[in-house]
Amino acid sequence: MSFISNASGFTLGEGTFNNIHGPLVNVFQPEGNRGDIGALLECLLGDKRRRRDESTDVEEPARKRRRENPDDEDGLEIIRHKDLNLTHEIGGGPGYLLHTGNIKRRAVIVKVFNAGTDARKHLEATVNVSQRLLHPNVLRIEGISSPTSMHHFIAYDNEDARRRTAEGPLAAALRDDLDKSIVLGFKMISSLSSGINYLNTQSVAFPLGPENFDVFLDINDRFLLSINPPAEDQEQDDARSVWTLFNALCQKVLRSANRLLHDEDIERIPTAFDSSPRSPPISKYSPVPSSDQAIVENAETMSTDREEAPQVPPRREYVWRTMDVPQSLVTIATQIARDLDLRRASINRLARSDGGSIHRCPGYVREEVTLATRTADSAVVSHDAPTIQEVCSVCHKVVNSGEVFRCVCGQPEPGPRPTIKCRSCKLWSHRDCGPIPNQSICYLCTSLFRTQDVLPATSEITTVEEGGPLEPSPSITSSRTSET
Repeated sequence: MSFISNASGFTLGEGTFNNIHGPLVNVFQPEGNRGDIGALLECLLGDKRRRRDESTDVEEPARKRRRENPDDEDGLEIIRHKDLNLTHEIGGGPGYLLHTGNIKRRAVIVKVFNAGTDARKHLEATVNVSQRLLHPNVLRIEGISSPTSMHHFIAYDNEDARRRTAEGPLAAALRDDLDKSIVLGFKMISSLSSGINYLNTQSVAFPLGPENFDVFLDINDRFLLSINPPAEDQEQDDARSVWTLFNALCQKVLRSANRLLHDEDIERIPTAFDSSPRSPPISKYSPVPSSDQAIVENAETMSTDREEAPQVPPRREYVWRTMDVPQSLVTIATQIARDLDLRRASINRLARSDGGSIHRCPGYVREEVTLATRTADSAVVSHDAPTIQEVCSVCHKVVNSGEVFRCVCGQPEPGPRPTIKCRSCKLWSHRDCGPIPNQSICYLCTSLFRTQDVLPATSEITTVEEGGPLEPSPSITSSRTSET
């Protein structure tokens, strides 16, 4: 028999069978020809299994080589697009976005490169720099997309599923807890100094700048670096030192936290102060006057103003203080880590009163968490007046640069006393100067209408230019003339 089509449910006996289709449900062969039937079964049932086993034997070493070879792109796991699930966008930079996600229930951080002809080139440059690095403060690559994929991406380890960009937790600490914001800031300094020093020893930190790094924070308050090699058109400063890079990166991260919290991007100049201890630790302190700033002239008035001031939470910001003398990053990391372990991260508190600030709402406080490479050079500096372009946390108005102070008391500047802006003349004066304290019409404007039982509405008052003479509106002037 040469062919049996769709064979099923029959018994085989002696003979030669060349081609059989269908399942074999019952096979019988006399004792003498068992070898021929065994060969037939091996042919029918064993070929597919043998081919599968041979394929596995060939492919498994290749997979193992891809996982174990750290010097070749093939040494990284190739992640299929369909196995990747993105959950949240958490940041980004020039030419890429950052997401949290999962690969077969494994948490990862994913850098997805923008579509374009250079996407794969940017991916390969990042892999070439990052895949050979091994450090607790450097983010580790888990895998990459296939060269033929429509979307090019790099997956980084996110083992605790809680890593995120660092500015978010820093901003939350500023808002909720002063002590925590200080400790977390010092942990950032220790982590970044350790990580950048390691990159320097691996000859990959130059000529990178702060724009070539993303900084993440895990559930254990450990900061991790992710490197983004510079694009070909990026200006590079070959003279940039590792010390300059460290300071610039610290300032970038802290300023990003401020911007996230306040939706403002104000550059603060660190307040100069003596590093010697002059006040209690941050956990147990009260505001102290500054000897090298404006002196409080009227303590009783200040005390009364504080009692009557609205209860507004202080505005907090990070400020990075770059020290003049370069320091060893190893020493910085070791010293701050030791201070944190010994719970010696408490810093001094200083108070500053800028008597020249015109916008001075009662109850305003700005606490600048000024951090440096040593705890002794760090401090929390309190200010009692907002600065230009800042949104006042009390009145929620933007502080303008053209404000003018003019008060019946004759003082050229408001000093430490609270001020108020007149609805009529738009000038600022002391809140407590005049017969009607804290009234929104200043004493000078009030005196113009002293014959009126009720102050006129703002629309009935002629608004004068800043610095111009104060005069009543024509309607009121004519009314007074007729009465006379």
